[in-house]
Amino acid sequence: MQFVLDCVTTLLIAVLCFFMLFQKYEIKKDHLILRITGIFGIIVVKTGIILLKIAPLNLFMSLVMCFAVIKLLYECKTRTALMYSFIYDIMTLVTDAFGVLFVSAFYGNTITETLGATDLIWHHHIWNWIMLLFLSRIISLFIRKNNNVNVRWYEFVFYIFLLLYEVIFFASVSSAIQDYMSGKFLIFLMLGFMILDICVMVIFNRISAARESEQRLRLMQQQEELQHQMYQELQKKYAETCKVAHDIKRHVSSLRSLIETNGSDDKAQKYLSELTEESDRLYPAIRNQNPMLEIILNTTMAKCKSSNIEFSMSIEDFEMPFISDMDMTTIFSNLFDNAIEACSEIAKSRRKIRIIMRAQMGLIVIKITNPCADFNISDIKLGRSTKKNHSGIGLSNVRKAVEKYEGIMNVKKENNMFCVSITFVNKI
Repeated sequence: MQFVLDCVTTLLIAVLCFFMLFQKYEIKKDHLILRITGIFGIIVVKTGIILLKIAPLNLFMSLVMCFAVIKLLYECKTRTALMYSFIYDIMTLVTDAFGVLFVSAFYGNTITETLGATDLIWHHHIWNWIMLLFLSRIISLFIRKNNNVNVRWYEFVFYIFLLLYEVIFFASVSSAIQDYMSGKFLIFLMLGFMILDICVMVIFNRISAARESEQRLRLMQQQEELQHQMYQELQKKYAETCKVAHDIKRHVSSLRSLIETNGSDDKAQKYLSELTEESDRLYPAIRNQNPMLEIILNTTMAKCKSSNIEFSMSIEDFEMPFISDMDMTTIFSNLFDNAIEACSEIAKSRRKIRIIMRAQMGLIVIKITNPCADFNISDIKLGRSTKKNHSGIGLSNVRKAVEKYEGIMNVKKENNMFCVSITFVNKI
């Protein structure tokens, strides 16, 4: 009977572990049957380990089972999945201990008497299941409330060591007093540990929220800087326009006098050609239906020209009104600035930036490529800069801006070419 009840508890733990993150993460739908089969295999191994009656091994297999359920079924980062697994594994240990302690305290038995009484097996298992349902619900609500978990590795290690210390301390005290005391003292001890753990989790949550706020502030500051840069470019263009417009009147007057004196000769034609060329500089070289993108493209082309970088485009001209000017600046200015900076570090003969932008099959696809020096692509994917004294905020902010519109951003390196691909659903 004990073994059967333990098997039911194991299955309940796996099911509750799944539902704990049900509305938090996307379920992996590829090879789902194979994934579920793998989880059932681990559950079978876990139930077999129960027969060995080795507590540390049983606890470890519970951790492995929880981690397998989370990692195989949900799109969850490994560190986050491991943290949730530790929390849930400790929770199952706590509920199991509570079940025995409640029954011991209620009947006035020692812990050893409760564990040895076959007629009380149902009692402490039922208490265990009730506590599992209750605490799983509490943890589930707490996890769903926190949209972003931003925990550093050293905080994660600290929390794991704290949980392990509590388990070892509780097991030592329980082993020392179980032959002559009931569970009342241990209930109070465990409640104290739970309050401590909740306080630590709340502190980590506040720290994580503060980090998210800091990242949003850095994004806003960078957007402000990029917008200011665009404003300066516009101001410079406006000053050039005013200068040319002021000179045009004088040129037109001189041209009229020249034609009246000499007629439409070669000299007048040359003057007219130079005047036309000068006035053409007022018009942007690149036209686009998105005003901010037009400014960014023209500014980038001017920067590339001054840095001896070939700038090639294959752009379909279509509107993207669903992207704000601020985010348009964040995405394209960051990517072009990074590309120009990467090109400045290589030989002039290799300097080339290419942008492709297409609207097809209800999607908007953007691809920017440029040659680059050698670097570790994993640094980029982890949000670290490949340049000295840089925080790597540029690509991180681009990714946040892209995901804001439910877009997908991919970064890869191939044959010393750095490529950023962005895909949006066309919402026009």
